[in-house]
Amino acid sequence: MQQALIVIGLVLSLLIPSYVLAKEYVSPLALAKNFNGKMESTAYWVSEKLDGIRCYWDGTTLLTRNGKEIHAPQWFIEQLPQTPLDGELWAGRGGYQTVSKTVLDKTPNDAQWQNIQYKVFDLPNSKEPFEIRQEALKHLVLVQQSAILSWVEQTKLSNLDEINRRLDKVIQNGGEGLMLRPEGSFYQAGRSANLMKLKQRQDSEARVIAYQAGRGQFENMMGAVWVELENGKMFKIGSGFSVEERKTPPPIGSEITFTHQGFTDRGLPRFATYERVKIPE
Repeated sequence: MQQALIVIGLVLSLLIPSYVLAKEYVSPLALAKNFNGKMESTAYWVSEKLDGIRCYWDGTTLLTRNGKEIHAPQWFIEQLPQTPLDGELWAGRGGYQTVSKTVLDKTPNDAQWQNIQYKVFDLPNSKEPFEIRQEALKHLVLVQQSAILSWVEQTKLSNLDEINRRLDKVIQNGGEGLMLRPEGSFYQAGRSANLMKLKQRQDSEARVIAYQAGRGQFENMMGAVWVELENGKMFKIGSGFSVEERKTPPPIGSEITFTHQGFTDRGLPRFATYERVKIPE
């Protein structure tokens, strides 16, 4: 029975047209690609990659990157300018679970929101190059004088050694990684080389399409999940799961985050390891 359900889940996932799964909302935000380790620009503006919830402020409403409203307390909203902002709702290093439980709750908890900061790093409506956008953003944050609003510091680095040293320092201090933007680059919605992320292990997202039964110590549990990438490539992930997660695996159709060490010649993630279920934004 279990094997039959696994096969059915896989077959059904292959029959669902991609347009059925597509989200109607088109995000105006720039989305990061993985840095390939090559200097495609003479220099990059580098900042710490924050482990929070990406947040778009359109001037009146806080939205997730997928367009869902974030129900913040009124006192939080009142401290934001009318200018659209791109940033991250953050609760400190290692605080992802805290921030996700707080900001994705439809009924805002004032006490929990006291721990949340809006760390802003760009002006999505600006047509100016990165350097001018940052000066304008710093000035905007300064004038706003808000305790919950802060600018994400940017440092210009001109070679891979400097970038890797900065990455090592951030990791040693409990950070997640770096964000890189080419000097002189413009804000571009969607994925492009104008915004890249760098971690010791890359992370990606995939959709769970089926389960593979476990064997040996994992008998009668999930042994691996079959997943599908955004480009349609499918593969399985069998490591990174706790015993409890194998007993109750991520639901079919859910999005998960996994880490890996680059890609194979076939374009499949190398040494993929499960991280967590991606909380819907």
